[in-house]
Amino acid sequence: MEENNQEGYQELGWIINKSEEGIFLVIASEGIQKEITNTYRHGLVQIYDYKKNPEPYSFNSLSAWVNNFKETKVFIIANFQFAIQEEEALKRLDFSRDMIENLGKNFIFLTTPYGDNMLAAGAYNFYSFIKLRIIFNGYNSYNNYNNDYNYNIKSVKAEETTSVKERLAEEKEPEPEKLKERLAEASNLIEQAKDESDKAQYGNSEKLLLKALEIKKKLLGEEHLEITKTLNKLAGVYIKQGRYKEAEKLYKKNIQVCKKIFGEEHPNTAASYNNLANAYENQGRYKEAEELYKKSLEISGILEREHPNTANKYNNLANIYEKQGRYKEAEELYKKSLKILEKILGKEHKSTATIYNNLAVVYEKQERYKEAEKLYKENLHIYEKILGKEHPDTAISYNNLASIYKSQEKYKEAEKLLKKSLCTHEKVLGREHPDTATSYNNLADIYAKQGKYKEAEELLKKSLYIREEILGKKHPDTAISYNNLASVYRNQGRYKEAEELYKKSLCIREKVLGNNHPDTAAGYSNLATIYDNQEKYDMAEKFYLKSLGIRERILGKNHQNTIYTYNNLARLYYKQEKYTYALFYFLSVYKALAFKPGLDSASKKTVYENLETTYNKCNMEGDFNKWLEEKIK
Repeated sequence: MEENNQEGYQELGWIINKSEEGIFLVIASEGIQKEITNTYRHGLVQIYDYKKNPEPYSFNSLSAWVNNFKETKVFIIANFQFAIQEEEALKRLDFSRDMIENLGKNFIFLTTPYGDNMLAAGAYNFYSFIKLRIIFNGYNSYNNYNNDYNYNIKSVKAEETTSVKERLAEEKEPEPEKLKERLAEASNLIEQAKDESDKAQYGNSEKLLLKALEIKKKLLGEEHLEITKTLNKLAGVYIKQGRYKEAEKLYKKNIQVCKKIFGEEHPNTAASYNNLANAYENQGRYKEAEELYKKSLEISGILEREHPNTANKYNNLANIYEKQGRYKEAEELYKKSLKILEKILGKEHKSTATIYNNLAVVYEKQERYKEAEKLYKENLHIYEKILGKEHPDTAISYNNLASIYKSQEKYKEAEKLLKKSLCTHEKVLGREHPDTATSYNNLADIYAKQGKYKEAEELLKKSLYIREEILGKKHPDTAISYNNLASVYRNQGRYKEAEELYKKSLCIREKVLGNNHPDTAAGYSNLATIYDNQEKYDMAEKFYLKSLGIRERILGKNHQNTIYTYNNLARLYYKQEKYTYALFYFLSVYKALAFKPGLDSASKKTVYENLETTYNKCNMEGDFNKWLEEKIK
């Protein structure tokens, strides 16, 4: 979007957040109108698009539609130029000016410059009642908000048109009619692919997208923006299947095409960097992802400082920081994102609610439970209001609020919410959907925390079955199910069964995610624990050290998972009376935790006592406190 379009979005944000009632007019190309409706479609507004529902303007139709939504204050009418093609329609609009006003709502009419001219010339009474006229400057716009990866079709240049004609001529097919027909066929295939993906039928989705891609390549060539749009959707399916390398390859191809068509500093190029960063993030390649997110944000910062797309990029970069335990940096960026979204979209928009949730996660990981709980509840309130209580996304909000109760060992409250989440997923998505499998997994975790191992095992087996059948036996989520079932077996002392499943889980992670992924590190740590439990100390040491190497390198020395591994190694060495090694790792724990904000005094005392006991076991000379003071300088 061009820089001065920021003001347009700010004005729309003011209407949605502050205006009581009125008639407003937005002048924008069809592409920009699509961007606007995509931006606001998840908020407390209703949208009617005359391009999708072509008919002449009628007040009766407008009022009947508005009366279906008594509580809604803002109505967006897109592509209004199609409703006022006839002179009679303009006369009806002019006559109904007062009737529209008497509905007591905010009406935002979106039209092209052509439609604006029609209104000014043919509906002057209506035009004179407009409170605010907002002009959006156009270009080949895009929308990458919330990872939809949607792009508008690039205008076909003269030489490209010739190329298409030549291809069609070779096939001896009529030019414009056949072109339109074949492109419509490709679009239909893409819609079918989306439906299949929503049902978690990823294999079917992939086949449909490949077929659509073949049609578009034949008609448009390899380097056309329509091709990048389809490749993005295909890469998204690969991400859901855990096929990250294949997704990465497609995203890299798209970057080259976008740079060639638009240049480096264009929103489409920024979006392509953002998508590749997402693929890196899924592979645990956080440094590379961070670099690309920053690059994407730098481009967006020049073009769209206060746009939802920029807020999305702040969110993505914050997510990388959160995964690395860089909570202050993550919090700062989430708050930046939130400020933009509250201003542009309003406080009760789905995208705003998402940032409330993400900020809550950061607070939860810092044990700021009251702040986290407040934001989780705000997120849930918005989702229930906008989407309803029986929507899959609302079910996820129930799950997220449950997590804060689990962190505080309020298992009954957590269990109640997780059952609501599971009920919704079973009812809406069915019992054999990946999201339902996640609900089984989460409820099982709460049962395990309460020592209800039989109930936990039953649910984890259900989750595993779904993931094996739908996602396959080599998917990262299937690895999670193997891992969690293994943990239940371990807690019951069923070490052989646990070891077998931990190894299956680790094998998948090494193959799919690689040897430097945090989830692979978790796999090494869990396998080490099972050896530790069986007093196979050499094997336990080997896998704890492998886990530690990854965690220090990827997450850093102060991340909670790295600290957890320091502690496990210290205890392992202490049990073997290797006190010098134990002292080194207990000191590492102390350095990371002793001055950590929010850590309770009891935990600090335990860390201190473990270190002092080990120091004395080493028969060290001199005062312990002086030694410690020297070590932590």
